Amino acid sequence: MTSESELHDAEAGPEARAELRKRVRQIDDRLFLLVEVQVQTPFTLDVLFDRLEELVVGLDRFAYVVDLIGVKRPDARVRERLRQRAARINDRLVHVGLAVGGNAVIRAVAKLTAFSIGFRSFSFHKSVEEAVEACRRALG
Repeated sequence: MTSESELHDAEAGPEARAELRKRVRQIDDRLFLLVEVQVQTPFTLDVLFDRLEELVVGLDRFAYVVDLIGVKRPDARVRERLRQRAARINDRLVHVGLAVGGNAVIRAVAKLTAFSIGFRSFSFHKSVEEAVEACRRALG
């Protein structure tokens, strides 16, 4: 298995990419889960969003949950890459459920980032399960 630290290296090989891709999966018909790594980089975001974009091909609307429980605060490069990648799917996005646990710092950073991305609908939750339910309600 690939270690967490190896997932952050932009030179990561196929094993690291495969491990990252496993962090994005379909939960329901139009609902997806993205489990962030503890220390995000532009590389990790690109791999995760590449996988999400593959899964949502052909969908006119969808929602996703981001598990941010246990992540470290992202730096400016990561926040900028997130804005770029999210902008590519934002027009089809119904809702984003952000699972932040009890981390007030991550919640604050995620809130500022969500506003700067232009998410039309998002919510914060203590658990992934709560975030999934919010996304299901938003999808109707």
